[in-house]
Amino acid sequence: MREQKPTLARIAEILGTSKISVSRALKGQPGVSDALRQEIRDVASKLGYEYKRLLIPEKEKSLIFLTPKRFYLSTDAFYHSIYYHLNALCLANNIPLQAVILEREMELEGNVPECLSSAGGIIIGGEITPPALHAVAALDIPLVAIDHNEIIEPMDCVVIDNYFAGSLGVEYLYSRGYRRIGFIGSHEQSSNVSDRIYGCLKALRRRKLPFHEDWLISNYNFSTDSYVLNIELPKEMPEAFICHCDRAAYYFIEKLKSEGFHLPEDAAILSIDNTDLAAVCTPSLTSINIDKQRLAEEAFRLLTEQLAGRKTPRRICLDVKIIERDSVPGR
Repeated sequence: MREQKPTLARIAEILGTSKISVSRALKGQPGVSDALRQEIRDVASKLGYEYKRLLIPEKEKSLIFLTPKRFYLSTDAFYHSIYYHLNALCLANNIPLQAVILEREMELEGNVPECLSSAGGIIIGGEITPPALHAVAALDIPLVAIDHNEIIEPMDCVVIDNYFAGSLGVEYLYSRGYRRIGFIGSHEQSSNVSDRIYGCLKALRRRKLPFHEDWLISNYNFSTDSYVLNIELPKEMPEAFICHCDRAAYYFIEKLKSEGFHLPEDAAILSIDNTDLAAVCTPSLTSINIDKQRLAEEAFRLLTEQLAGRKTPRRICLDVKIIERDSVPGR
């Protein structure tokens, strides 16, 4: 009997999976588990199926994950998690990945590390200053931004619907019986935080709920790039707060406890990001989840498309959802 020619369909049949999964695994694309990816490659190899692994130009070059120091050190492992998932994708495709932390002085002056110029591709994690962004873009290397959308410098990006996240927070608290809602964060921190604030304010206005100027509270110290406890609470306290991230929520909870508040009875706290910190806080944080793994997967896919020759910039916006825990009881 004539030996059956190895095809994607044949590999899929042997493993009981789909042709799409086989194709993704062999092309190094996301959407396939590491275990299945290896099984597919093993079967393909045994059958003699020829496939091209994803390679970046000039094999010695690595991909670089570039993130500002203030995000990498002061946030609640948000970008650490993204790097972890990116690294897993790169390992599966035999591509070296290097993390580069951008110092604040370099960011402000628009200077970037020399190692970027020899990279095969760059993924930016978080919002960097316009001078630094322009300097990176000027290197003319395949580039993708995660959690940052810059209109002035069009580029591939994977972003979160931060405006919707702010609105969703208000609507959730409203559904739980809360009417006086404050926000922990500052417009000056980043455009993402600003979008979350604006989304919150729009939802409050739509629901005809009150909002006082001193209900917008920042517990972030810009000179040290850290969260602090020495903040002034409003005389007339809201019933609930939306915090722009889990770490801001953690420090705000500690502040409230130090002032004699009992949580969540005296104030409900809802945060955004849903990092590991949300689950270990006391009380555990109801948080708006951002899929860090999918951020990494989509960024990796966009970068590989550029390496394959695509030129037109693409923008992918991910949705968010509420993860309920103890910090927002019903009323």
